[in-house]
Amino acid sequence: MERSIITDQVHPDLETALREIQKMGYRSVELHNVFGKSIEACTDEEVSQIKLLLDRYGMRVSNIASTICFLCPLYEGDEVSLFNPSFFAIEGDLDTHFRMARRAAKIAKQLGAPNIRIFPFRYPDNRKGPYGSEKDFETIIVAMKRIASIGKEEGVVFVLENCPYSHCPKGEMTLRIIKAVNQESLRLLWDPANSFRAEKDLVPDSYKSWSLLEELEALYPYIDHIHVKDYRFRPELAKPFEHRILGEGEIDFLSLFDFLKNKGFSKAVSLEPEVDPEGAIESMIRLDSIL
Repeated sequence: MERSIITDQVHPDLETALREIQKMGYRSVELHNVFGKSIEACTDEEVSQIKLLLDRYGMRVSNIASTICFLCPLYEGDEVSLFNPSFFAIEGDLDTHFRMARRAAKIAKQLGAPNIRIFPFRYPDNRKGPYGSEKDFETIIVAMKRIASIGKEEGVVFVLENCPYSHCPKGEMTLRIIKAVNQESLRLLWDPANSFRAEKDLVPDSYKSWSLLEELEALYPYIDHIHVKDYRFRPELAKPFEHRILGEGEIDFLSLFDFLKNKGFSKAVSLEPEVDPEGAIESMIRLDSIL
């Protein structure tokens, strides 16, 4: 397995992050927040600068963590907003996101990244859940078929992430979309912690039965990238899912990584710890230990 980490989890300044990541012995990074914007919004000049920095510190890119189809209304009248102002994201209608998918493809090829992260549409502020109805799936699948076509034309792979702020927080839900689209240019980015913290009231009952290991077993043939972070559930808090340093939460990563090792998984597992920089560094050490 290839160890990786999202650069802005270590430091918002790309060069500072790369320097620290190199010290930890990592040689692979994922790019999201760069130069105060989401990676797919970077100019050609900024991409050239990124390439120079990657070469300087001997880093390859495991994934272009774009925000395509995140802040994009699934239906007319849906209102979507950011859950975290430090999480940079592009906005606009679906045609805008399709254009940015081509832009992300160009950037991925320039930086030698094997795939590009996309989302199954942010759930709206003005419409109550649960989300993931049959109509939701039909609408998302149409959009994903278009993105898969862009991927095929551009010679890149898009990876769909299960996200707790989207219509598809569970891996079982994104798996359904991947199977329906059935194109090699659309694969899965699996985030087990996102499945773990999916809000039960927002998920249809039919997607609540699998354990994380059962989810991994079903998703495995379609996974091209994995995100890693940890949570502890604290019901007394207003926001009960508390980010923790890897290994200090409740997710059984040992079982998940044992499965991946036995399968010979050779693609990237990329840290997105969502803790302070010191905690991110400690999470890198602990990922080394687990692997």
